[in-house]
Amino acid sequence: MPRLFFVYAFLVVLLSSCAATKQVTVRQNETRISSVKFLHEYIMPLNQVFENSVVGGLSGIDYDAAHNLYYLISDDPSQVSPARIYTAQLDLKENKIDTIRITGVTYLLQENGKQYPKYGTDKSVKPDGESVRYNPVTRQLIWSSEGERLFKNGDTTIVQPSLTFISTGGKFLDSIPLPKGFHFTKTESGPRKNALFEGLTYADHYKTLYASLEEPLYQDGPQSSFGYDKALTRILKFDVATKKNTAQYAYNLDALPVKPTVDNDWNVNGISEILAINNHTLLIMERAWAKGHDDHTFLKLYLVDLNGAENEINNASFVKNPPKPLTKKLLFDFDTLNRHIDNFEGVTFGPKLANGHHSLIFCVDNNFGKSQVQQFFLFEIIP
Repeated sequence: MPRLFFVYAFLVVLLSSCAATKQVTVRQNETRISSVKFLHEYIMPLNQVFENSVVGGLSGIDYDAAHNLYYLISDDPSQVSPARIYTAQLDLKENKIDTIRITGVTYLLQENGKQYPKYGTDKSVKPDGESVRYNPVTRQLIWSSEGERLFKNGDTTIVQPSLTFISTGGKFLDSIPLPKGFHFTKTESGPRKNALFEGLTYADHYKTLYASLEEPLYQDGPQSSFGYDKALTRILKFDVATKKNTAQYAYNLDALPVKPTVDNDWNVNGISEILAINNHTLLIMERAWAKGHDDHTFLKLYLVDLNGAENEINNASFVKNPPKPLTKKLLFDFDTLNRHIDNFEGVTFGPKLANGHHSLIFCVDNNFGKSQVQQFFLFEIIP
């Protein structure tokens, strides 16, 4: 009996050690970054059909390095096809994107196990996928939804934003509770419509999750506009294990770079995605669009260092209590490429290039439009 116990104990320790070793070997891309270099543009057919779904609205992209697989989330609110995530193979050859092939489609499931209903049939539900990230430790995905805040013809639709963990098969697993002040309301408090969790990224070996708001909360002041460069939005830090919000940081948005010809809700400059370069440095995509400049998206990449940053988690209003914003450094302005820039919303690390440098891959949300271009850009990170 003692001998059997010893063997059992030995096996338990051995298996535990193997599991720990397996987790230790899972590492994120952690690198230094001094600049980025544009390498190649790849254009996919616009609104192609894959297994009876329309491939479009690609608002987020992430890379599973172990399986050389990409996840792409569509922001289609089950209007064109059911809410979904695509998998894709992306082949690089001689520092160019040689091919991109959609390999699968996974429909997002609600907590009740059902697909999201067709848009407009249930006012209590609206998926609006904006970002997706894969966690190789848990082998799960997390996706963000902007929900809905709509007042039309005296009718009110409120669908709260969400951060949701799912299996790679689309099954609902869990969600992160929204912090105070981040719920939609019927008054001008909380988040604005279409201005929520556009960006997600893991850090600290998948122990930390960052989520960025596209635009300011009502209580944090006005939106970015032409001539106004004081708009403040927030980047949130979550502990993945406890799902608790542990920090919030103020981020100062640029002014809208051009003057719109017409005032409307789509004149915007905000954070469209974030990506952790290492445990304390975030890459920020600022994306702007203005009426009258419909054929052009203004996109800039910034770096922010969170070391020593002021935690604003207890600051309920940036208007009443002006914060100390993160210091940002311009890394790249897409206008310097002198080419068409469409509505880029997603960015991920790709495989290492032949010279050992990390790659960055960007994707466009084409809004299922007929005049847009389904672009993918390949960049090289210069350490």
